[in-house]
Amino acid sequence: MKRTQKLSRNRAFTLVELVVVIAVIGVLAAILIPVISGVVSDSRVTSANQTAKRFRDSANEFMTKMDTQNDTHINGSQTVTIVIQNGWWTISGGTSADWLDGVNHWSTIDSVQVPSDLPNQSTELLSFLAVRLRGIKDAYIEIHVRTSYVVGVTVVEESNTAAPVMPQQSDFLNETFGFGGSDKAGWYDGWVIGTCPKLVLPSAAEAT
Repeated sequence: MKRTQKLSRNRAFTLVELVVVIAVIGVLAAILIPVISGVVSDSRVTSANQTAKRFRDSANEFMTKMDTQNDTHINGSQTVTIVIQNGWWTISGGTSADWLDGVNHWSTIDSVQVPSDLPNQSTELLSFLAVRLRGIKDAYIEIHVRTSYVVGVTVVEESNTAAPVMPQQSDFLNETFGFGGSDKAGWYDGWVIGTCPKLVLPSAAEAT
């Protein structure tokens, strides 16, 4: 019995050892938490950029489709905004005067939701995108159009409002954006801003 008690006492941690272990854990946490946080933010930016690419590809497909049908967009440089809230899609910033045939190919429906019967999905951008990109529940999107081509798309995921800083068409033409002075492209003060084409910080562009 005495020998067992002696072994138990020998195996117990001393106060110094516990303090050392806690200190090591603290140091590791101080190192790993910023790294993990950076990985998470990078992943969110990548996801938003991919969503922006899906919007740009689909919108360009629609614009090409209208062009081949002689329903070309004729309003030069223009920006339209799409807001998705709880699965409901709305669009603003365009009229029937933007199109060669005088028909509103942006949308003649105030709001659409998928899944549902969208008879205008072949002739109106909002319904076309809602069907193509179904599954998105909340987002704020700006689509920059130049004649019949989509110059760039900005996506703020999981939000119904614009971020405090949003790139303009000129930024897409220059392929750079300051993101409000952020040190990370696609990130501003907790906001994730996806772009397609992917915009880089001016400093990154100068470095190349």
